[in-house]
Amino acid sequence: MALNIAIIGLNKLGASIGLAFHGRSADIDCVGYDEVPGIARLAEKKKAITKSYLALQRCVRESNVIILACPIDEIERNLSIIATHAPQGTVVIDTSPNKQQVEEWARDILPDGMYFSGWTLALNPKYLYDPELGIDGAQDDLFENSYISINDLPHTPEKVLTLSSELVTKLGAKPLFISSVEADGLIAMGHELPRLSAIALLLATVESPGWQEARKLAGSDYAKATLPVLSVAERTELGQSLLHNRENLIRLTDDLIRSLMQLRGHLAEEDGDSLKQTIDQAINQSVLWTEQRKMMSWDSANRPELKRPERPSIFGSWLQSKRDKGKDQP
Repeated sequence: MALNIAIIGLNKLGASIGLAFHGRSADIDCVGYDEVPGIARLAEKKKAITKSYLALQRCVRESNVIILACPIDEIERNLSIIATHAPQGTVVIDTSPNKQQVEEWARDILPDGMYFSGWTLALNPKYLYDPELGIDGAQDDLFENSYISINDLPHTPEKVLTLSSELVTKLGAKPLFISSVEADGLIAMGHELPRLSAIALLLATVESPGWQEARKLAGSDYAKATLPVLSVAERTELGQSLLHNRENLIRLTDDLIRSLMQLRGHLAEEDGDSLKQTIDQAINQSVLWTEQRKMMSWDSANRPELKRPERPSIFGSWLQSKRDKGKDQP
């Protein structure tokens, strides 16, 4: 019997989920809905879904599984519509960056006989440096060679956990069961802190008197460092995801400030040796992470052997080789 999945939100992540199911499983049929009808129609054209709907209640009325890939500021309202119009036995899967908050909404809104599971999505390493954020960035292998963490409400039936795990496997990923509390902490570190840092960097520069001239020369490093500003988790109520995870982010922001002050101290004291050592440590950790991420090997006892390149010449490719070590080359 075919599994009927409704995907709510059809930008990069939602459309990629549909493409992955379409390419891997003949017994899954995905339909979809997006607040922007043109995006839903494009997802249908790309075969991420077999049918798009203009109304959420019509999209979910025959579903076995509903995957929420929509902005966080739409989830509570969408859960209320799902609670009224989806059939008994439906499993609702959330992919937002706020696990505890969405769990609370699901607990309060979903009726008995509907089930909830949360996913924290990680990307295939070869797409880590892909700047495309919209549906044009959707790929059928976007989640391959990665983990997707799963959290659930207390007393969730084993069959629901099994279904959620099997769907993660069909995306080409490996399931990792963690609590919503742990998930929020990891999301704050790996997703929200970079976004908060990008916001701070952008504001610190564009509000500087020198920006009028600096903007003419700002290059790819600046563009990449500030890109997370565009990947906010809300459609209109900006900052909601940060507020929902504020305790973790306050602690991590303090850690970031301490690191910045350490670097500031090296500069103020003209301590070249300490500055060199700190930069060297940062480069090693960056290369180590990207290599481990690419190989899906996290055992410190089996750390990959990293060859440090020679000191770069002005015409060398040292910096590019550093970055490329973290990529899964096509």
